[in-house]
Amino acid sequence: MLKITIHTEAKVTSFVIEGKLVGPWVEELEKCWKSALAADPSRTMLVNLAAVTFIDSAGRALLSRMRRQGARLLSTGVLINAIVAEIEAGEGPKQQNAAMPTKTEKEPPPLAKRPAGAQ
Repeated sequence: MLKITIHTEAKVTSFVIEGKLVGPWVEELEKCWKSALAADPSRTMLVNLAAVTFIDSAGRALLSRMRRQGARLLSTGVLINAIVAEIEAGEGPKQQNAAMPTKTEKEPPPLAKRPAGAQ
């Protein structure tokens, strides 16, 4: 379930998102965003993700598009902050389960075998 609350103040349109940004809810947020853009493309768009608990790959892709078009993303919590940081770094969606940040560390090399009789 997702709740989208839209506030229009001065020159800012803010979207307060609550719940899981997944599946059909991604499409709903996109419709709201496109409608707000069509109404006044010069307005600043702010997406408040403080109450979001999960973002799937489609949600992440939408947030990336919104960010590229100038929307500001506000977040709290380790998981959502990590997703927003990746989006803002320009990495965009790159995994099927966007809610699980990936590690890019390499595994340590295997230990070299010692010749027989060596200590």
